[in-house]
Amino acid sequence: MTPPQVCEYTIVIPAYNEEQALGPVLDELKAAPGCKEIIVVDDGSTDHTADMARRHGVRVIAHPYNRGYGAALKTGIKAVTTEYVICCDGDGQHHLADVMRIATSADQFDMVVGKRDGNSHKPLTRRPGKRILGWFANILAGRKIPDLNSGLRSFRTATIRRYLHMMPDGFSFSTTSTLAMFRGGASVHYVPISTRAREGRGSSVKMFRDGFGVILLIVNLTVLFNPMRVFLPLSFAFFLASLAYFITYWIMVRLHVTESMVLLFTTGVILFFMGIVCEQVSAIRREGRGP
Repeated sequence: MTPPQVCEYTIVIPAYNEEQALGPVLDELKAAPGCKEIIVVDDGSTDHTADMARRHGVRVIAHPYNRGYGAALKTGIKAVTTEYVICCDGDGQHHLADVMRIATSADQFDMVVGKRDGNSHKPLTRRPGKRILGWFANILAGRKIPDLNSGLRSFRTATIRRYLHMMPDGFSFSTTSTLAMFRGGASVHYVPISTRAREGRGSSVKMFRDGFGVILLIVNLTVLFNPMRVFLPLSFAFFLASLAYFITYWIMVRLHVTESMVLLFTTGVILFFMGIVCEQVSAIRREGRGP
């Protein structure tokens, strides 16, 4: 059976203290058909992650200190010379077969994402926050997103570079890039994958810190991608509250405008115009930039 044709691509691996898991990952990925180069971005590791990568003959870019998952991906994507780039974690979660599923579709879409199946390993402590964030992201995107923050995904290099100025340095790179692609009208495709339990160190995402981060991320994503979806309903709610208060007061007492009615109505007006301002600001920020 003839193997499917794949485009030429680069694999970018962000790595922070992944000395234990990185060797087997690189051994597996070096056999990937179509892979022109593997770039490991050592994000300020305190172990021998960079040395491990160099021993495997791949290109290593080192951050002098830990800057974050998103910052490592941005560094790697800026260094890519191929038309397509595949982002893959260095902790042993992803299978070569799944990387190839992404690679075979990469040249047909601006972004191809691995949709994790029900058998994939997912830490229990992170599921509630991911459910809330996923629900909110569906509202912002205006469609159902099968997997919001899968770490295995490909991009058309020129396309993702236009959005790098919007991408955060932390773990929300995957979430933000997903919404950026949907809101920017890019072509997006999902392929089924299965992930293993991560090897080596435990996840650096902590339950309470991650929960607070989800709240901040929801606020940032709202203002960045679709502010009127939040400001308009809030404004309408204050207008309705003001009207309901006026009618109730009129029926029960007398026709009279109180300070509370004025406050509710004014708050609705302020929220409406705040939404308009945020919409204009977000449109400016979403404008593509050159590489």
